[in-house]
Amino acid sequence: MTYSQRLSDGANSSDIIHLEHQIGTTKEELRIALEKQETYERELADLKSSPIGSASKEGSDEKVLVEKASHTQNLIETLSAQLDQLQEALAKLGD
Repeated sequence: MTYSQRLSDGANSSDIIHLEHQIGTTKEELRIALEKQETYERELADLKSSPIGSASKEGSDEKVLVEKASHTQNLIETLSAQLDQLQEALAKLGD
């Protein structure tokens, strides 16, 4: 094996390790976002099923939860797309 071949193999190995790390980090961020989304949905369901005490406060609480859930859903979609791209890049390097 020539010196340049060893260098290119090392670079590919480094690239693979880097992509695997990014994939792991992205999966963890996605897991956390999914947990947050479940929490927001549960809180919204609880809020909607609670007896109406202070309608204006509950309305503002509901609005905040809906906004947080929407933001988290956008984050989930972004992270899922990023994860797909990273996995495709890793597959290409593996070939």
